[in-house]
Amino acid sequence: MVLLLKGNRLIATEAMTANVLMRLVSLAVRRPLCINGEEVSAYDLERLAEEAKRTGRPVQFGDPASAARHLPQSRSPRSVAQLADVSVHIEPSGDMVQKGDAKTIESKFRHTHQAKVLAHLTAKLFDLQHLSEQAEVTKRLRSFLKVEEARLRIARRLGAQGQWTAAARSFVFDALIAHIFKAVADGPGADGEASCAIVALGGYGRRELAPFSDIDLLFLHTNHAPAATREMIERIQHLLWDASLNVGHRYHTIAECVSAARIDAHLQTALVTARLVAGDATLFERLSAALKRERRRNAQSLLETVRSSHEDRHQQYGRAIYLQEPNVKESVGGLRDLHTALWAASARYDCRTLAELRTQGFISEDEYRRAEGSYDFLLRVRQEAHWLTNRKTDRLALDLQPTLAEEFGYKASPHIEASESFMRDYYARARELHLFSESLLARASESAEPTAGAARSFDLLRRERRGEVFWIKNKQLQLEGDARLFMQNPLLIFEAFAFAQAADVPLSHHLRQSINRSLTVVDRDFRCSAEAAHLFLRLLQRRGRVGRALRSMHETGFLGRYLPEFNRISLLIQHDLYHHYTIDEHTLRCIEAVDNLTTSEGEARASLRSAFDEVENVALIYLSILLHDLGKGQGKGHAARGAVIAARICQRLNLDPVSASKVVSLVQHHLLMAHVSQRRNLSEGQVVTAFTTEIKSLDVLNMLLLLTYADLHGTGPLVWSEWKGALLLELYRRARFAIVGGPAPLAEGEVTAQLKQRVNNLLAGEIRASEIERHFALLPARYARATSAVEVIAHLRLIEALDIKAFVCRWYNRTNHATALTICARDRRGLFADIAGALASQGIEILSADLYTREDGFVIDTLVLREAAGHGAVAEHRWATIERGLHLCLTVACDVGAQVERWRTQNAPRHPKTSSRAKALSVRRRVTATHVT
Repeated sequence: MVLLLKGNRLIATEAMTANVLMRLVSLAVRRPLCINGEEVSAYDLERLAEEAKRTGRPVQFGDPASAARHLPQSRSPRSVAQLADVSVHIEPSGDMVQKGDAKTIESKFRHTHQAKVLAHLTAKLFDLQHLSEQAEVTKRLRSFLKVEEARLRIARRLGAQGQWTAAARSFVFDALIAHIFKAVADGPGADGEASCAIVALGGYGRRELAPFSDIDLLFLHTNHAPAATREMIERIQHLLWDASLNVGHRYHTIAECVSAARIDAHLQTALVTARLVAGDATLFERLSAALKRERRRNAQSLLETVRSSHEDRHQQYGRAIYLQEPNVKESVGGLRDLHTALWAASARYDCRTLAELRTQGFISEDEYRRAEGSYDFLLRVRQEAHWLTNRKTDRLALDLQPTLAEEFGYKASPHIEASESFMRDYYARARELHLFSESLLARASESAEPTAGAARSFDLLRRERRGEVFWIKNKQLQLEGDARLFMQNPLLIFEAFAFAQAADVPLSHHLRQSINRSLTVVDRDFRCSAEAAHLFLRLLQRRGRVGRALRSMHETGFLGRYLPEFNRISLLIQHDLYHHYTIDEHTLRCIEAVDNLTTSEGEARASLRSAFDEVENVALIYLSILLHDLGKGQGKGHAARGAVIAARICQRLNLDPVSASKVVSLVQHHLLMAHVSQRRNLSEGQVVTAFTTEIKSLDVLNMLLLLTYADLHGTGPLVWSEWKGALLLELYRRARFAIVGGPAPLAEGEVTAQLKQRVNNLLAGEIRASEIERHFALLPARYARATSAVEVIAHLRLIEALDIKAFVCRWYNRTNHATALTICARDRRGLFADIAGALASQGIEILSADLYTREDGFVIDTLVLREAAGHGAVAEHRWATIERGLHLCLTVACDVGAQVERWRTQNAPRHPKTSSRAKALSVRRRVTATHVT
């Protein structure tokens, strides 16, 4: 029993559960509670509640028996369950509301929160200008912010929306900064002539602060500001630092601000949401007027800047919504997508918010509602990530996702974890936000007239279709009409995708919306229609253009409606360190990988292009890739389950028995070729014989090669490697010879001889032929299978450059997400461990490693690396620093483990729960001429 006696005194005769502790938090916001004689703050109660929830053990204060003796006899104290504090809402069960009536709760807090903040601020900091003790000032400032953050956490737990919570946090800082400004301006030694304005920028300007967001401020002052103004700004700045605020600040006059924005894209966009927090309102109004004139004068320049930064950001973050560990702010579909679209809208329409765009008719009510809902969900996710990790955390790491799912109230089902359900909702909201933002950005950026290229495409389409339902404007396929056209003739939906595929243009936002609103016509009869099946398979016949068409079908919701089996794997993440994307995104990337073979060049993809050219029915390979992972999400054995599903779909698509058999076989055996090529000795005849027994025909072998390549290529940016490709093609050549005969595959000696010849030709005498011969003799035969001539030359040059050095290396960027590093050194015990430790101490992760050791002791290690913090490629400006770290670890007797631990302590995310998963490191084994380790 927990009883309230008087004021802030409580008696607890038994240990308190997490639910009871959480219900007490709001009572301790204004002042600490005294429970059984122990003083406890709101922050302490919340921390104890989280600990009790995690461990399942209740918390006990003092001695319950002693506390019971202090129960009053003359009156009936109120129990906590009977308290009627407006800041707390308790269900009859006693549990705090996780997903309550958001509007009711938000309305209640909106009317009370600001008054409470101001009252608390006045009580805590009423005499700020008279305080002389720096320690006391710091204590009060931090105490104020600590209590207000606790109040916001309570509001969020009770169901407050993400945008409300972010705006409420912004109000807290508004009130604090305004109070500090007034205290400094009115304090001892203040000069009445000092004049400036404090302006909020960026996210703070939007009133969208997360718990650990940066606070971007502009200190705006007049020309030739007196020394008193500069002193006042410095005093304000120091007080903000004392409050432990992460403040980004600029000092500008109006002219300086406008001038700086012309050359600083970040400032230019941050100023779009500028608003006055404290100080000279007239000065700020002059700035606003100047910025408005500048935006009107240079609207096109701002649009180009916005689009350029938008493209660069998408490129940096992988051009995918469905990443395994997305960045809730910066990834495709993240919060920044909408920010970018609104920056463009401010330049084109002079509207800075969704509400303004809706009011002026630039977006519909439905668009507003869906974008607002998706954006709010992402804001809540970001705020929870900050709270749970106790730091600015925008990447939804694998070990953070289960905790987020728990906080949002998701439950596990027999085949899907709670975290997978949570991420499924995240991806759906991110996709919604991305599509809306892209549409708004396109509308704001589009020119008044179609380009000449678009006009030519328009004429082409009219000749092809002889109709005016579809046409092209601004390089997008447009619809003349609305969703009723598709309701009257559902097969027109396939026509839309076919025209877009033929002209190689995307669907317009209006056309996408019209298709999405017509999905109810895609019923069982439509799915079983022979005409629909014919049109679908016709889309799969356009070699090299299938991926974009299927992606458009997926984005509109049509693909999952037409193939309900595909809808079951949509937005479903796999919680392992091997797959980088959701299953549906992985599938689409696999199809795009095969598409890209049609435009690829060079020797590396020649065999794949040749196999693609030999495929008898292109639609079958595309269909097999589309269906290959449909068995996932239902437990183990997805290939066998997928084959059953594929057979059902083939029947629905009216495929002939031979074609259906090929598709089912490919789905059932889609893991076989990778498994055999990477894990079995291909020189053993029975291995190839057993493999070809399952394959049976050259057409199936060609398609299985393409499916295996696509599956590896689409799993993640670094899963495919030339080493895997060499093994795969070796198995393909041996199996092809076994099935159809013809020229026998080259023996290992012949492969090596051909490679030596290419290396000699390229070097043209730079390195003696005898040295090249010796290099191959000192390495295993498989080196020639897995290494290109260009790589061999790089290895030879590194060995020549080594001389008396501890090591030499060569850097090059493989993708936007990873960097390759080849290291040449002399072998010794623990060499690779020291290399790995040296890299880890610099915050670098090793994703894969090809390790070779020559018989004379020279080591050639090629490592694929990425930044541990941002999961991106290693920046070039870091290469020299990393090399110095490698040199230190390889030449000096230093404690590598201590250096790694030091980096982890300083930089590793503080997740609430540690993951049991080990980091995946794909090592191609240490290969020498005589043995493998």
